[in-house]
Amino acid sequence: MPVAPKATLLNRPVAAAVIGCGGMGRHHIQALATLPAVQLVGISDIFAPNLERGGNEVNLPAAQRYLDYNQLLDEAKPDFVVIATQAPQHAELTIAAAQRGIHVLCEKPLALNLVEADSMVAACEANGVLLATNHLRRVTPASTTGRNMIAAGAIGEILAVDIHDKGGRPVGNTLMEMATHYFDEARFLLSHYVQSDGHRADEVEWLFSRLTTGLGAAAHPATATEIVNSQVAKPTDRDCGLVVGERGTVVIGLAGGVQAVARFHNLPHADARYDGVDVIGTKGALGVRGGMVKHLFQRQGHTFADHDRWNPVTIEGYDAYFAQTDGPASHYLCQQMALELIAAIEEGRQHVASGYEGIMSLELLMATYQSHIANAPVTLPLVERRHPLELWKQGVLA
Repeated sequence: MPVAPKATLLNRPVAAAVIGCGGMGRHHIQALATLPAVQLVGISDIFAPNLERGGNEVNLPAAQRYLDYNQLLDEAKPDFVVIATQAPQHAELTIAAAQRGIHVLCEKPLALNLVEADSMVAACEANGVLLATNHLRRVTPASTTGRNMIAAGAIGEILAVDIHDKGGRPVGNTLMEMATHYFDEARFLLSHYVQSDGHRADEVEWLFSRLTTGLGAAAHPATATEIVNSQVAKPTDRDCGLVVGERGTVVIGLAGGVQAVARFHNLPHADARYDGVDVIGTKGALGVRGGMVKHLFQRQGHTFADHDRWNPVTIEGYDAYFAQTDGPASHYLCQQMALELIAAIEEGRQHVASGYEGIMSLELLMATYQSHIANAPVTLPLVERRHPLELWKQGVLA
């Protein structure tokens, strides 16, 4: 069960730091440097050119740029730190911050495996600090409005969920890079809807998956001999550990007999306009689409008839957000995640994208591999917390 932290009043401006000054780290740096409620007190990266570029872009003094993250945490003494490194460093950095009483907003995926993720949550619980996962979609106006409409019965009883991958990556890489978002967004949209038996609609019961390699006559279920590091499967990707497979389908069994289906086609080019989640109900459907600027759509039926088109849902009060391109919108969403963390700390509650939710997404990713290896559905929560692909390589799973 999630542990509620003690409410803590923070001084203004709230001191924040960023570890990891690569692509997403720069978004966080620029977001925090322009957020009035926050003072950016330091950044860190082991790669000096990244550190220099990240600092120069916001005119951060040289004394607040650190090659050693321990020095940053000890000298800058932030109230919270954003961990924007690649996944292999997430556990070490989160635990180091927690042991110093520093709250953490960690990039996704939360960790490489559930052993690491469990240790991150345990360290934060033991030291009375919050751990949040940077699942940005939970603070978009489209997802929040969609969640509330579903809970209010706008599409009737929930029947199913369709998850759409934007493409551009083999399925193994997509699982760790994007499906952590997809699965989390699907659950978030259902999180305020209560089934007739009293269960929340975002509760996961089981998962079944099949991952394939090759096309046509060469197509076959992905094998243990094809397991590689993510940067071998796609050299331009970040390091997110072991991956396998080119395409695949994942079926998630949710409370109330609802099934969420995700299909990963490994399309040759990524297109964020295809990225999204549809929730289908007895009275129509709601869909969220787009990159950092996400839009909400609704339809009253379930056909492709002219009278049954997807119509945009007007969301009042966010004109500036919807007028942005993806770059500025990313800064806005990073700011919202930081403000939500500050509010959660001061109110003594979990972040809307808590570490517990981050573990749930990671567990679905690990369950995907475990189900494929077993060629059978698996029930959640998983008993085995080690990485299924590591165990498959070793011959422990078969």
